[in-house]
Amino acid sequence: MSERSRVTIENIDTRTPTGECPNCKLNVAFDHVSRRDVWPALKDRPFGPARSGADFNGTGPSPELQPKADVFRVVEHILACQSCRKTAVVHQHWGPDLPKGDDHDAIATAIRERASKPRLLLLVHPRRSTQTLDPTAPQEVRDLFSEGTRCQEAGALRAAAAMYRAAVEELCKDRGATGRNLKDKIADLTSRGVPADVVRDLDEARTLGNWSLHDGLAFSYAEVDDVASLIQEAVFLLYVQPEQRAALRAARQQRHDQARTGA
Repeated sequence: MSERSRVTIENIDTRTPTGECPNCKLNVAFDHVSRRDVWPALKDRPFGPARSGADFNGTGPSPELQPKADVFRVVEHILACQSCRKTAVVHQHWGPDLPKGDDHDAIATAIRERASKPRLLLLVHPRRSTQTLDPTAPQEVRDLFSEGTRCQEAGALRAAAAMYRAAVEELCKDRGATGRNLKDKIADLTSRGVPADVVRDLDEARTLGNWSLHDGLAFSYAEVDDVASLIQEAVFLLYVQPEQRAALRAARQQRHDQARTGA
């Protein structure tokens, strides 16, 4: 599961959790529509009567929430945004609550009592879309980049790094760069009017891909995501901005032509 699917919702086990709505992107309060175990067994966990208690005022989970039967479980929360009124489905993953350090007696006690705590909060729906390149980029570059983002979202980070490297190589081909290898081709972009900082960014994407393909190195989601952002920025500078400037020139020319003809 990718980092991009993780969410932070404050006071998730209260009637009105707060956080960023995945639909309208605003920081909001949610109405807690429902809560239930969905793994390893289906079990409703409704809120009790609206009385005082930690389960409702956000100071911490109530005793009812402390799972005893299953150390590992997944709790599904359905939240309704109080702003846009759309719902979000979030899965709360529970796991062992073991003490830190080497206190073997404390660890044994925790295991015996099946101590558990929330470990991870994942957004199930709405699904977050993968990154894309602007349509002005060559189709081959966009296809390779899109495949890289799918790998990234699936958690296949080394595969993502390799696909981003392939996208950079296709970009060099489109710009007419030449050289014995991809490093030389990226360097050749400088002679073709590509800014030096863009060349450095593309070379960084190449390096990450090489380490992934040839050295088998593992990378964090953030490292791979940074490379995707570098490619997007390069595409903006090389393809999007020139297209925008051309559109502005055409619009100015049209106004001048209309002024001369009196239209």
